[in-house]
Amino acid sequence: MPTTGGVPRRVTYENGRIRLIGWDRNAGILFSFPAVTGPYYFYNVASVNPENGKKTLYPLANANDAALSDDGHWIYFTRFGLAMTRDNMRAYRGGGISQLWRFDLNGGKEAERIGSHEVNLNRPMPWHDRLIVLSDENERYNLWSLATDGSDAKQLTHFTDYSVLEASISGDHIIFRKGADLYQYDLTTNEVKPVPLDLISDNTPRTPYWLAKPAKFLTDTDLSAKGDAVVFTMRGHAVVAAPSPRRQVIIATPDTVRLRHARLSPDGKSVIAFSDVKGESSIWRFSADGSGAGEQLNEAVAAEPVDLSVSPDGKKVAHTDLAGRLWLLDIPTRKDRIIDTATTDGTSSFDSLSWSADGKILAFVRTRGSNLRRQIAFFDTSSSRLEWVTDGRYESFTPVFSPDGKWLWFLSDRNFSLGNNSPWGDRNLGPAFPHRTGIYALALQKKTHFPFQPATELDDPEDHKDDDKKKDDKSKPEPKKPLPAVEWDGLATRLYKVPVAAADYRGLGATDEFLYTLETSEETGPLKSIHIDNNEHKTEIFAPKASDFQVTADGKKILVITSDPKKDAPDLFIAPTTAKKPDDLTGKTIDISEIRLRIDPVQEWNEEFLDAWRIHRDHYYDHALQGVDWAGIRKHFEPLLARAGDRSDLDDVLAQMVAEIGAMHSQIIPAKSTEKPATSLVASLGAHLVREKNGFRIDHIYQGDKDLPDQQSPLAAPGVDAQNGDIISAVNGQSTVNAPDLSVLLADQANKQVLLTLSRNGKEHKVIVKAVSASDERDLRTRDWEINRAEAVEKASKGAIGYLHLGGMTGEDMESFTREFYANIDKKGLVIDVRGNNGGNIDSWVLTQLMRRPWMFWARYGNAPSVNFQQAFQGPIAVVTDERTYSDGEAFAQGIEALHIAPVIGERTAGAGVWLSDGTRLMDMGSARTAENPYFDMQGRWLVENKGVKPDIEVENMPVATFNGQDQQLDAALDYLQKQMATHPLPALKPEPFEHPVSTGQ
Repeated sequence: MPTTGGVPRRVTYENGRIRLIGWDRNAGILFSFPAVTGPYYFYNVASVNPENGKKTLYPLANANDAALSDDGHWIYFTRFGLAMTRDNMRAYRGGGISQLWRFDLNGGKEAERIGSHEVNLNRPMPWHDRLIVLSDENERYNLWSLATDGSDAKQLTHFTDYSVLEASISGDHIIFRKGADLYQYDLTTNEVKPVPLDLISDNTPRTPYWLAKPAKFLTDTDLSAKGDAVVFTMRGHAVVAAPSPRRQVIIATPDTVRLRHARLSPDGKSVIAFSDVKGESSIWRFSADGSGAGEQLNEAVAAEPVDLSVSPDGKKVAHTDLAGRLWLLDIPTRKDRIIDTATTDGTSSFDSLSWSADGKILAFVRTRGSNLRRQIAFFDTSSSRLEWVTDGRYESFTPVFSPDGKWLWFLSDRNFSLGNNSPWGDRNLGPAFPHRTGIYALALQKKTHFPFQPATELDDPEDHKDDDKKKDDKSKPEPKKPLPAVEWDGLATRLYKVPVAAADYRGLGATDEFLYTLETSEETGPLKSIHIDNNEHKTEIFAPKASDFQVTADGKKILVITSDPKKDAPDLFIAPTTAKKPDDLTGKTIDISEIRLRIDPVQEWNEEFLDAWRIHRDHYYDHALQGVDWAGIRKHFEPLLARAGDRSDLDDVLAQMVAEIGAMHSQIIPAKSTEKPATSLVASLGAHLVREKNGFRIDHIYQGDKDLPDQQSPLAAPGVDAQNGDIISAVNGQSTVNAPDLSVLLADQANKQVLLTLSRNGKEHKVIVKAVSASDERDLRTRDWEINRAEAVEKASKGAIGYLHLGGMTGEDMESFTREFYANIDKKGLVIDVRGNNGGNIDSWVLTQLMRRPWMFWARYGNAPSVNFQQAFQGPIAVVTDERTYSDGEAFAQGIEALHIAPVIGERTAGAGVWLSDGTRLMDMGSARTAENPYFDMQGRWLVENKGVKPDIEVENMPVATFNGQDQQLDAALDYLQKQMATHPLPALKPEPFEHPVSTGQ
């Protein structure tokens, strides 16, 4: 676009996350982009002439920033750095530090790394016979000057308040940003001056607007005691809604306030919620009809609120916080007291809160000490008695009291029925015990008859009196009687199991006649009703598809919630508690899809800034916050909010603020959008294409596992006649000859059928393919790289060594490991590649598989021998890491070294060694991620964070060699394994001859 303005003209078609570097007077526009071959984190640098569109690709793997010398002789570039992981951390010194390199474009064979290897060096800017860079030598980025070979480092600026974040050179002047301001640095005089800017704008992003689809930001739902209304917490606001035609009420709070965990009072007249209007969270009561300003019920506490539950009599509120405290607020007296402190018991979180129908007993759930299994406790609000009613042998959770006060129903994982018969068979990872959850009950009084107990001849008629009452006319009103008191003596021993099959139950509700539970391990599943009787106890499907539900304390009404990410709001209805939902839901549904909230962005940004600051204070693994004056940091950055022009500016301020603590896992996640992202328009054929005069030549179809036809690239799918070298001359009947890029014709075609006209040897034919999305294309590109590695290992070792790549440590990666590891179980050596591993939490499981080593074998009648442990790998292993091995990928590498399983080969890992729950969301579902859970070796020594895992054998994949297809780290792993196999060959599994008794001839 001309500097004088005009319509922008597109000049690149990489269809990936492009990073604009800048302008070079000779080369044109410099940019970096995802490499066309290799895993997701491989980047290349290129230039494009905006006049003629000519593109120059520089032969440098993993380059993400670059600058050319004035004479075009040298290219200075950076590799890795936090810009690639999007972490925000001062004084980062892990394996992924930003490296400075240079390459001779006039015949250079390989690039050389220059400058310090101990600090981050980025944004190279050639100037005469010097190289200006950004360096954090003194823990904060400043401008530095180096000789062109990286020596003779001299600091130019000495800022200590903010880091120099971006910089651009023109002549003898550098324009850079610090904080929220631009400055000019004169390289001839060393003078720094602010750049005055006078921006005139209507500031549309700062203007209040009406947010459609606020249910996309739904965080909490609560059914009223009468079952006639629901309060929703969404986007930090509370909204009361009911089956139409009742009006919907938005509780009036400014956007500088965030409400959490809104609940309706038992009389339905009030909404009770956490509010941070005072700067910290406290409990407030608002009128449910939307009138008034609300009143504060307790003192604010400097800890993030976690849960809130109002007693059925409306007089008490139980609430928990992130500091591991369970509080009980007495509303009439405003007295708020701590009734349980989890931290004294070695834990810090509570699972759920549940009240008896009369509000006298509170049941809560948490773990205790090093025991990971949740347990249930009772607290008597009258006597302050606290007693654990389940122990730590089994997981027990989701307690709910019966309306008559005689039972505590709960879920517990006590069923261990073998699901796979034995540990034998292909890829059998050991015994599996699915469907562990059963429904259990505690009798709260000694002589209470279990309603599921079959009748016997010895029964007392009084035992079935309650069952007979259920058959009476339910319209007959009964006087309300006090609930029977809990009889504490022997309570934990009065345990019963509901006679229904164990399953994957989630959630529990109780009435006098039914129990309700979701039977699913997925987001949605069938909501079932279980008849409470001593005969058939029939189980029926109340609703075939539900995500959550809630039953009123009196057991008369049920709220059913069904979420669908494709919809603007969940489906909701309130119905009587019967065996099945009514066929006609007229007058019972609640529609919140049309709700709109008025949002003041500036107010919301101020709230989210403060919320992010509190989140780090409360969640950060070191309560001393590394000695940082966190209150001072807030004061330092808060003034920048007044200058934020849009939501991304808030992210920038948050990034600068959280960097001051100094931790990895510190990415800033943007706000959630209710609109489809522009990337949804990008579609791909799963291949690298090259522009030709008569169309687009298929240069390389990305390979998939040949044994998994459903995972192939669109052009390699079964039945598709496409080959490397074919010319794509038309897409959906439209000629490709004049198209600037095939992506133009494939726009919005992801997951749709596409008609291609292919030309091969002068003959045309047509095929139908199914295009893939940008993310699927990225996965295909990574898989192609993996298969290329595996084939290289297969060829170099003549089939003796296997290869597998773990790109992450999630459930999908468990599946991948199971496929690939056991496919290589008979190899004599194995390469496990965790380069670019994004992390997760399965390191211990993978390590367990690798620690299984054979100790004996079976051999019978000439059959091939088989070892025990069955399917245990016998040969040597090598693990390969690099600078982008991250988080749990690093924990895996550390475990490999600590347990002496194999050598680690490659480069030092990223150094993201403090894990996190990743549940810290702001009002608009953005997030300032927070490192929460550090780990140590068995001697208590600090591991990984800001250091990384140092390999046993250090090997660097050089930029040019890697670009040209070499893999020096993989070659080193192969070399190691081949030497191990030569010097320590696996012994042949050959049984010795059987000894036969010598015949005496008698």
